Amino acid sequence: MTENAARQASVACFDTMKPQETDDAGTQTWITRGGNFVVAVSRVKPGAKLTRENNADEYMVILPPGTQATIKTADEEVELGDDSLTIVPPGPSTITARTEGLIARIITSNATDLLDKAWNAATYADGAPELAPVEPWPDPVGGFKLRHYPLAPYADPNGERIQPRLFRSTNMMVNLFAHYHTRRDTTALSPHWHEDFEQASLTLHGRWIHHLRWPWNANLADWRPDNHDEIPTPSVIIIPANVVHTSRDVGEGESSLYDIFCPPRLDFASKPGFVINEKEYPMPDLQGAKTVTKGTLLSWQKSA
Repeated sequence: MTENAARQASVACFDTMKPQETDDAGTQTWITRGGNFVVAVSRVKPGAKLTRENNADEYMVILPPGTQATIKTADEEVELGDDSLTIVPPGPSTITARTEGLIARIITSNATDLLDKAWNAATYADGAPELAPVEPWPDPVGGFKLRHYPLAPYADPNGERIQPRLFRSTNMMVNLFAHYHTRRDTTALSPHWHEDFEQASLTLHGRWIHHLRWPWNANLADWRPDNHDEIPTPSVIIIPANVVHTSRDVGEGESSLYDIFCPPRLDFASKPGFVINEKEYPMPDLQGAKTVTKGTLLSWQKSA
């Protein structure tokens, strides 16, 4: 772990805080940033519109069960079913809600207009020098276009509790776990940390505890106590680099978890068959590149 103090985590519980945007139609949007990305979650009604005038790069849209929408770009229009992920190409785009519900957008830090509106913008006033930068991976096969993925076909209702559903784009990666109906075994948790990237955990159903432990450094004044707060949903947490973490759902009923990484994780992308849409997104040419390894392969950067 680093000798520097890890930054504070950002936790946003949307139903207990003011939205950062409310438009004329009453659409509320909560905006939380990390060092390399923004998570914008909107509560919509039918006809609500979420527009990006000219987004610089790809972004992702998550529709949970029960929410449906239509997305239009300069070249395409696609009806988005619920319980789905959509990768949106660079340029203009408009999402129009067809039902009431939540829509989550994950956009890189190139979206400076959203960075400035994030409720936790001050957390990154010094930038994020501890993180690997977003170096876009190769363009997708067939060029940039709308890519819509219904998630139900990748969940086995009779399968294991933990069912990863991993997708990536040129600039980010998301793990949309199949929804849980049983609670996690507290004798089989997975505390770990990431050396040079953050993890956002978006939770839209149930109640969650994100167990966090900050590393100690030489300055006692920098030390932080462990955190085991129980938080409601919908919510998102930005887990800083070097912070030991593991998450578990508590209480009764259905729960959901979406883990977000930006840039994509090379260790996950390097496992054949692990990323569902890997055939659409080529791997970077690692010849002459350097990798960062501390227990696991963490990130890819172009050589200096």
